[in-house]
Amino acid sequence: MAEDKQETQSVPNVITRRDFLIRTNVSAVAIGVAGGSTFASGAVAEPQTPALASGRTRRLTLDVDGSREDVNVDVRESLWETMNYQMGMANSNLGCDRAQCGACAVLVDGRAVNSCSLLTARLGRGQKILTVGGIAAGPGLQGLHPLQRAFWFEGGFQCGICTRGFIMAAYALLQRNKNPNTEEIKDALAGNICRCGEYTKILTSVKKAAAEMRGEKVTYTAPWITEESGRPVTAAAANGTSKQFQFVSALGTIEQFDDLALELKQKPGILDVSGTERTITPVWDPARLDEARVRQILAESGHAVRP
Repeated sequence: MAEDKQETQSVPNVITRRDFLIRTNVSAVAIGVAGGSTFASGAVAEPQTPALASGRTRRLTLDVDGSREDVNVDVRESLWETMNYQMGMANSNLGCDRAQCGACAVLVDGRAVNSCSLLTARLGRGQKILTVGGIAAGPGLQGLHPLQRAFWFEGGFQCGICTRGFIMAAYALLQRNKNPNTEEIKDALAGNICRCGEYTKILTSVKKAAAEMRGEKVTYTAPWITEESGRPVTAAAANGTSKQFQFVSALGTIEQFDDLALELKQKPGILDVSGTERTITPVWDPARLDEARVRQILAESGHAVRP
């Protein structure tokens, strides 16, 4: 009988971290406090009832990118959900939805936060919310914020999912530190993840944006930035010859490409190098090199290219 009774016992419901956040309407900080008592005691969450599913709403006035808008929000609703589903904005990307990747980062009163885990109902009391759409000064390339320009010109993005979050986290850093070193930039961006591995270019982008914000002259040397596009170029890159080649054998990672690019830039006559794991676009001085010699240099580096 004891065995039969044991077999008929119901299996306890399992509660996830997000379910707990939704059902109890507490902040992420409070979760850590509540977790020490609620979960440690072995308490099991009750199944969600229709009454709880209906939720409660609050009417708030949100200040986003300098514009104020009245919204009715469910007390369990995240700021990201409110901005995208109610306000029709698309200024932050949803990545992990767990406050782990930073793709959805926005600023609240100057501090970078993950909008996927911040409850909208906790706002609406005068807080200033800033998204990547609110930092540009005007239309066109010249209207972009220095960070936006630097990420574009330096290629500090690949698939683009993480880019807005990186820009906003970097923006928060540069508001308080106009001349950060590499370690300070890495620390400020520690909460942001780029699965494409563009970290080297992201660091370069932040450094160049910081320099421009300090009033220094900044030059972008990527070969695809041309005079015709209205983007700044160096004299060497403007007068150089470039061509995209395809590797015979693709590289394993983008980090390998970065190492190869650094090696090639030391070669006399090579002005700049860009590309991916599968392609490479060198810029060379036509007075010193021709295409045949460039192909030879690539082959000597151990990375031959297709005819």
